[in-house]
Amino acid sequence: MADVHGARAGRSLLPAPARSGLLRGSFFGKADLRGQRIEGPRLPAPSAAGVGTLDGIPDPDAGEQAVALLRQLEKAEDDAELARRRARALAPFLVTAPKQGIVGSSKYADRLRKQVVEAARDAGRRVAARSWLRELKGEGNNLGRSATNLGPRAHGKPVLVFGEPGLQKSNVAALVHFGGRSRATPMAALDCSRMDSAGSELFGRGDRAGLVESLGDGTLLLKNLPPGLLPKLIRLCGEGTYRRATDAAEVAAAAAAAAAAGGPGALTSVDMPPDSVPPLRRARCRIIMTASRQVPQLDRVVNTIKVPPLRLRPADVKDLQRFYLAQAARQAGSGDATPRLAITPAALRQLESYGWPGNITEVAVVVERAVQQAGDAATQKGVRLTEEVFWFAKQAKDRFRLSLLAAYPPLRQLLRTSLWPDAINFKLTAYVYPLVVALLLWGPQVLRSDRLHNPMLTVFWDGWWPLVFVSFPLLGRVWCAVCPFMIYGELMQRWRTTTEMGLSWGPLRKWPRDSAERVGPAFLFSLFAAILVWEEVWDLPNSAALSGWLLIIITAGAVVFSSLFERRLWCRYLCPIGGMTGMFAKLAITEVRAKQGVCSGECTTYNCYKGGPATPPEGLESPGCPLYSHPAQLTDNRNCTMCMECLRACPNSSVDVRLRLPGADLWSGHTTSAAEVSLMFMLLGAVYLHSLPSLAAQLGLDPAALGLVGVTPQHMAVSVVVLAAPGLLAWGADAAGRSAALSAAAGASSYTSAGTGAGAEAVGGVTGLFAELASRLQAPEWGRTGAGGGSGGGAPPSATAVAAPFLSLSYGYMPLVWAATLGHYLRPLLAEGGRLLPISAAMVGWEDAQLPVAVADPAVITFLQGSLLLFGAGASAVLSRKLAAAPWRTFVPQLATISLLTVELWALILPH
Repeated sequence: MADVHGARAGRSLLPAPARSGLLRGSFFGKADLRGQRIEGPRLPAPSAAGVGTLDGIPDPDAGEQAVALLRQLEKAEDDAELARRRARALAPFLVTAPKQGIVGSSKYADRLRKQVVEAARDAGRRVAARSWLRELKGEGNNLGRSATNLGPRAHGKPVLVFGEPGLQKSNVAALVHFGGRSRATPMAALDCSRMDSAGSELFGRGDRAGLVESLGDGTLLLKNLPPGLLPKLIRLCGEGTYRRATDAAEVAAAAAAAAAAGGPGALTSVDMPPDSVPPLRRARCRIIMTASRQVPQLDRVVNTIKVPPLRLRPADVKDLQRFYLAQAARQAGSGDATPRLAITPAALRQLESYGWPGNITEVAVVVERAVQQAGDAATQKGVRLTEEVFWFAKQAKDRFRLSLLAAYPPLRQLLRTSLWPDAINFKLTAYVYPLVVALLLWGPQVLRSDRLHNPMLTVFWDGWWPLVFVSFPLLGRVWCAVCPFMIYGELMQRWRTTTEMGLSWGPLRKWPRDSAERVGPAFLFSLFAAILVWEEVWDLPNSAALSGWLLIIITAGAVVFSSLFERRLWCRYLCPIGGMTGMFAKLAITEVRAKQGVCSGECTTYNCYKGGPATPPEGLESPGCPLYSHPAQLTDNRNCTMCMECLRACPNSSVDVRLRLPGADLWSGHTTSAAEVSLMFMLLGAVYLHSLPSLAAQLGLDPAALGLVGVTPQHMAVSVVVLAAPGLLAWGADAAGRSAALSAAAGASSYTSAGTGAGAEAVGGVTGLFAELASRLQAPEWGRTGAGGGSGGGAPPSATAVAAPFLSLSYGYMPLVWAATLGHYLRPLLAEGGRLLPISAAMVGWEDAQLPVAVADPAVITFLQGSLLLFGAGASAVLSRKLAAAPWRTFVPQLATISLLTVELWALILPH
């Protein structure tokens, strides 16, 4: 035998010490080459007579064993080098572990977990393996057939995981792999949308191996399946075989040969001669695929796992948000320092009611952004994330919206200056408002004639109060931006946060949101009711001193709560004027909103919400929204004062001021509230209360004889009844109408059943009239069947003919309430407000001064009042139809109530 080193010409895979030791015999130690152990000295060096001699006697077996061992070592190093190359090829595609389990407690989540466990255990794989072993124990000629038929089932049956985007299907695939015995093997993921049409990255090309071969016994995850590769994938999943893609050079050579022979000049691997087509190869890896929908062509060769969308399992939202909050907490701290993050019940309700088009991925992003937006406050003990920081509610469509800032760029520059509203508030109103209150308290106090001698009473009741109602449909809650009550609340907060004495009181507290949302509506409603009764019984419009005390009480509330809590807790939850302006702001034709996509993709500061320093390129220093609202999350105008802090703070030009259709909030996802509806009907009752003598005269009663004049208990009690009457009438009519509709649908001939009769008796004769009318108009609709159109008296009412719930439908009264209130104050505004100069002169004793006045003709005022009432009634009817989303006949009681209220308002407001 030639030189041992020539086993592979030109190089040896053994290091030099190993080679010299092997040739000297010391590599074998004391083992006899014949398999017997000896106790002699080490083997001598080889002689020229042969390799491996013992005492000069040649031993041929020793040389053969040495060569065999050398070849084994070289093969082992070749295999190691191949493994290293495959590891380098797999490195960019490896999946280390699942990110999370199947989170949720719904039946859908439980079923998904069972499917994952079954796929991980893979009963089909065990059956195929047992069959293969049985054939191995049988005849030898079955071996080839067994290896052929076993296919990929010996490595786990392929799996297709499909579902909508955002359902983390790749994570489900990882759970399948790491949940079974294959967890010790590698898993790689490949995005097929980035592959070439031949799939060379997957199958290999020429001499280069693809992922299928490099993985060995591992698992290959294929995402975004391309339709062009489906035939190859079907063969890979069904037979467990594949071909490498044809090398481009081979295709070009075959094309040239075909062209020289007169054949086609362009060939593909399919057109190539059979001896040039790459051979079939056996795939050892398991295939798992993900897709957005089921692939029928693969149904026969794969196990399918359908991941249900999140909208079908809202119960899992609670578990998902808790999981991602815990994940965010672990990132924020460690060990004992890990905070416990939680959300408020209101926030959870909104999360569960949202449709989640982005599914689980959207939940993760929403929770992460909520924690980031809340900042350090989220990690404080006892603080829970509120609904304002969750960015999931989609903006209403931008149809019928006009950007005022884009149409008139100087307006943007103006609103970003300190002129609005700070300069107006702290350089003008802060000094004028005390003078107004002082004149009300210490100015002329002529009984029942104060409005003829005290100009501030005229400014209050004939100017400011009517103009506030004029501003609602135009600018919404803009009054709150320049409200004098909160100016002194903000001055108190400045004193508390900048002076030594103020700092000694401790920092301003965070809002007790749960308590404020629970107690605030009742407090606001009760305070407003008390003010309205006070106004009527003590005749505040004609009493300057009492009007001054009314302003002082509201201002005191703002100052007290501002001294305790940050920002404008009083304005958002407790102020009676703020509650009214927030409600009517939903009718406005203007809105302040932000582009949600820009905020979600670009913003990292949230200064418009939290406040912060100036942020390039456009963000200015800002204290943040005074009502803790984010312009990208506003669904209505209720909690936007149009102070433009968000416009100044935004560095990305996301905030916009837009024109829109009047009342767009009411049909585009606004938040309904029973307290808000109650306040609305009470304000309508206040219009009737202002005309209480006329109302009594209509009934043939003497107000003075009944004690309805002056400060009497009867006057107070009747005032409360009148304030409640419109709301009770509207609710009673709606309840009676629905009862009549149900009776008609059940085949009742008239509204005479015991329960219905009791309901009609409870709401009075008028609502009984509505019920009878509703039963007659709705009976044909309820009794109609879907197909044949025959009588179906016993059938339940159809879903398409059912009006909206009363709470939602009652917002249809809002235009009438606004028009009636403004109509009542229109006469003082146009007939008395223009006499400010003569009244000011009378205050200083110049009674008969010939000063200019600006008053409208009584006929013009009457025309405007009548037009307002008709417009309000018509707008309420149209809005009710929009909110009901059902035929007119389904809410006849509400239409009848609107008509009845309008007729009565016409009789009370318009002079005769």
